[in-house]
Amino acid sequence: MIPLDKELLKRLPRTFVPALNEHLHRWDLLFPAEQRALQDQLAYLAKLPAPEFEELFRSIKALEAKMRLPAWEASSAGISISDTSLLVRSPYYPQWRLEVERAFARINEALEAAQPRKLLNRLILCVLPAGLPLPAGSPWPRLAAQGQTLRLQDPFGSIQGDFVRALARGSGPASDPIEQAWVFEAGSALSRGLGPEGLTALSFDGLAPVRKEFLRRLNLIKKNLRSADQTYDELRRLDLGPLLGPRLGRQPRLAGFVRDLFLSGNGSMLFANSFVQWGASEAMRRVQPRVVVCHFGIRNRLKPFSSVVLFEDQSRANPAPEQEDPEASLIDAQILGEYVYLTAARLPAYQGRTLGLFAAADGGTLLALGPGALPAAPGEGYSASGLAGAVEDWMKGLAFSP
Repeated sequence: MIPLDKELLKRLPRTFVPALNEHLHRWDLLFPAEQRALQDQLAYLAKLPAPEFEELFRSIKALEAKMRLPAWEASSAGISISDTSLLVRSPYYPQWRLEVERAFARINEALEAAQPRKLLNRLILCVLPAGLPLPAGSPWPRLAAQGQTLRLQDPFGSIQGDFVRALARGSGPASDPIEQAWVFEAGSALSRGLGPEGLTALSFDGLAPVRKEFLRRLNLIKKNLRSADQTYDELRRLDLGPLLGPRLGRQPRLAGFVRDLFLSGNGSMLFANSFVQWGASEAMRRVQPRVVVCHFGIRNRLKPFSSVVLFEDQSRANPAPEQEDPEASLIDAQILGEYVYLTAARLPAYQGRTLGLFAAADGGTLLALGPGALPAAPGEGYSASGLAGAVEDWMKGLAFSP
């Protein structure tokens, strides 16, 4: 944990202290990008002249004075569900949230002006699984008009393993291997084995033991916030090592990422495609990898009376046989793939520097979106090695105009 000036802590808005303490107490579980950002922000605030400091947070503190806040102390670490409920019920909460966003935008703008970041080109790959009822033409019709369609010599599914491994190897420099390439997939084909150094792979199927244990405990919550807080506290302390297995269990940061991902909601414990989309979005926000791969899957039809809203495992709640739902899965994956790309568009590390590639495993084309362009497909189309080479050249390129 990095040292924190206690006087600075006293000067910050009250609502900032619990979250800041939680970050500092979990310092070793933060990713390098998070650590760098927090260190830079605290150093900036510590040096900021008192009048400018007070002006920066004046609106937030004024709103806090009107809000009914939890009885936090200077040592409070973390915000409970009960605390969050109290905050969001305040009529001043929307305005408070807007002022917090404005304050951090000013801090980050000042840091950027003082020390501009070295911007790197980045890549997002979204893949539809085989077996979907693809539409005629592009499998990504909403995006096709915005990019270029490249022909492939073979169906993408036959080259995707080699292509993803090549992306990991050729993703270029990163301050830490954890920032090179991340894969999120519904199945486990791309996650098998360790892969090349710098490839971090998380699988919905592979994380089944963690998901099932979390769902089991969450379904024991009684209908009150105290019970919910107690259960979430227990899940935050739960040793995930035996559930994750040797590969992930020995990596505290990844274990912490999985825990946070499942506790943050958004259907990531229940639906494979939600896990892929939300996991990729959180990785871009927290880790900032140069390459992000999203391989969606085919989900089963939802069963009636399966209590999905209560985190129920529908295979346990309803004994009816499972039935795949390819039509709905296509809609899910198309929309969620766009969400991943839109997430990159609003994150500073990715804005204007991200190439989006969209493919179907049993399709013979690749849709490319973003700044710059890949060379036109030669002859009969791109081979696996040719595509990997073209993308690697793009990743090493100079600045592009969006």
